[in-house]
Amino acid sequence: MDNLLGLSLSARIPECNIRLCVSVEQKAFAYRCLDHVCHSCAGVRAFFDPVSGELVVAVQSAGFDEQFRADTLIDVALFMLEEGVMAARAYLGLPFSEALRPSVTQWQGGFHYGEGFNVYATAADAFAVFMCKKYQCVEVGRDDTSILLESGPLRYDVRFFGWRFGYMIETATRGFRHAYADDERYVQVQERLALPVRSRDPGSEFSWWFRDPQGSAIAYFQPDGTFVVGQYGFGNAKTEPNGAAFGRVAQGHLLNVKFMTWLAEELPDALYSDELNRPN
Repeated sequence: MDNLLGLSLSARIPECNIRLCVSVEQKAFAYRCLDHVCHSCAGVRAFFDPVSGELVVAVQSAGFDEQFRADTLIDVALFMLEEGVMAARAYLGLPFSEALRPSVTQWQGGFHYGEGFNVYATAADAFAVFMCKKYQCVEVGRDDTSILLESGPLRYDVRFFGWRFGYMIETATRGFRHAYADDERYVQVQERLALPVRSRDPGSEFSWWFRDPQGSAIAYFQPDGTFVVGQYGFGNAKTEPNGAAFGRVAQGHLLNVKFMTWLAEELPDALYSDELNRPN
């Protein structure tokens, strides 16, 4: 566990190993387990270890920082991890134990990011305001579970999951939906996601790895084939470090979107295309 600026908890499920999958159908089933975990358990990452091939379920956040009552937040992160493991084992047909939801009574509001006396009911609300003030986003809608932001052509969904201090920022694309429906093309997309994406900025050697074991990017397909990239974060009430934590989560997600755009441009139409140029 790394609890300095970020948070990282993980567990392995050796019964599911992508290196032991031979057929396209076996690989597609294994990769769809990743999607099931991330879709079912908000804020949980899932990927295959690049060396061993074993399935890894993880809670990895770029934004954690100096947290008041960090023990409670870590209890919640452990519950999230246990939920992820349970979801994976259930999907794979393996025995599992129910995760026991911790009781959390702290933090009934008062979230902010050091900009003054303004406080918000949840970390998601505070993070949405942070995005509007720091990254020129505009709020265009909200419901009980999310706040929709726009910045130019991009849309960001700031989601709230029942924990006042937990939040997730997501961006979705439907450009993979035709590939998602075909096992062979779906596996090709997943195998590309398992490799780093190189920067196209002149002179840059930087790369972004959606399945980085040390990273915090969450990337998965919803059941309808919509592809989602996101970052999960923890906020805290009445504390100054929220601003720094929010900044790292936001920067991580901006990199998610930037490199996802480059990856989409790299892929052939058979794997990625917009709604108006969709191959059969």
